[in-house]
Amino acid sequence: MKKEAPSKKWNTFRTITLVITLFIYIKYLFDEDPTNDRIGWSVFILFWTFKGLFDAVEDRRKGKKKSMIANIVFVIAGFGVLLWQGMQVISSASEGRTSSVRFL
Repeated sequence: MKKEAPSKKWNTFRTITLVITLFIYIKYLFDEDPTNDRIGWSVFILFWTFKGLFDAVEDRRKGKKKSMIANIVFVIAGFGVLLWQGMQVISSASEGRTSSVRFL
């Protein structure tokens, strides 16, 4: 019984995090302002990165080493894409090109 409680909490945390991330993605991608689409796609990449991270932790618990390594590579690639997108946004802002990006 004690072993199931942390697993249940972990699954609840995982599900809530992924659902909130998907709702944010849908909000930004399908709103009326087309300049927010970049944020929507970045949040979608963040969703898949979180999912890969959660899967890597789960694979580590189950002893699936190859799958864990594949998920970690996926997570590193996702963070790389997010870092690249962030640098593009910062460089476009420093060049004076501003957009009407609205955050939550």
